[in-house]
Amino acid sequence: MTNLTKINEIRGLQSNLRAVFDTPQGKEVMKFIKEIGSWYPTVFDTVETNEVIARDANRRLIGTLLSLIELNPEQVVALSKQGGG
Repeated sequence: MTNLTKINEIRGLQSNLRAVFDTPQGKEVMKFIKEIGSWYPTVFDTVETNEVIARDANRRLIGTLLSLIELNPEQVVALSKQGGG
């Protein structure tokens, strides 16, 4: 597992993520992931416990990917140390 408190590991991970998602095709894939991963609330969102937990997990995953793509390594380290990641 990548240690998000080590700059060199973050740089390598970010390089890989950007190679995938910072392309026109990758941006389309991320758009699709956001749509199916409940990144945006919909009228179909329920209050059923398992669905709420699943949506939260999806949103955390998408948020983590976006943060890793958009932030610099120092910001990722700072967030990781705050959140225990």
